[in-house]
Order: sequence, then C-alpha cells, then structure tokens
Amino acid sequence: MKKIYILFALMICSLSFAQETSSIKGKVLDGEFFNEPLLMASVSIDNSALTTHTNFRGNFEFNEVAPGTHKILVQFVGYEPMHLEITVKEGEQTEIFETLYAKSLPMPSTAKVSATTEDALSTLELAANKTK
Repeated sequence: MKKIYILFALMICSLSFAQETSSIKGKVLDGEFFNEPLLMASVSIDNSALTTHTNFRGNFEFNEVAPGTHKILVQFVGYEPMHLEITVKEGEQTEIFETLYAKSLPMPSTAKVSATTEDALSTLELAANKTK
C-alpha cells in the first residue's frame, strides 16, 4: 500500500511540473474608432507556425510558448502592421496591450494641365460656341 501512495505522489508532482508553461495573452484596440476592440486582427509569432485572431473583445492568447525573446506581428486589413519584440519568461504569462491605427495614404498632387490638354479644351469650347 505504501508503494501506491509513493507512486500517486510522484504522478501528482510530475503533473504539477508539466503545467509550468509560458503563454502570451493580449488585447488589440482600434485607434480609429474610439479604442474599441479590434476583432479578427491577425496575431502571429515570427519563426513559428503560431497564428491566431482576436475575438469579439479584441483578446488573443498563445499557450505553451517557448521562453525567450519573440517577435510578434499584429495586423489588420487597412491598418498599419505593428511589430513587437517581447520576452517570455518560463512559467509566466506575458501580456500585450496595443492599438492599431489606419494606414495613411498619400494624397495625389494637384493635376498639371499640359499644353495639349489646354488645346483640347479650347477646341471643345469653340465647337460648343459654334453650335449655339
């Protein structure tokens, strides 16, 4: 009977050591819409196959992440992607709280009217005046 107790104690100890995993948890907000949660934003860890999406509350989570320094990519269509470098400690949960902002698009410069365009416009004006 004593051997069963020892075996049971060893199993419990091994399970408690197996639970020492690291994780990354976070929230992504929409900087263009009053910091509301940004749902379905893509979050991935570089150099690994770990990718997830934020839920309706903007939350995401990676479980069983190897300890060390990781590069995180947070992106959403129409928003500037965000590259983060985080350090994950063994047995701890690392939290990320970030806001994405919309991409800024360059405005086209003012149109320059060339001589051929001016000639075409004056020809159209002359034609319009002749029909009157």
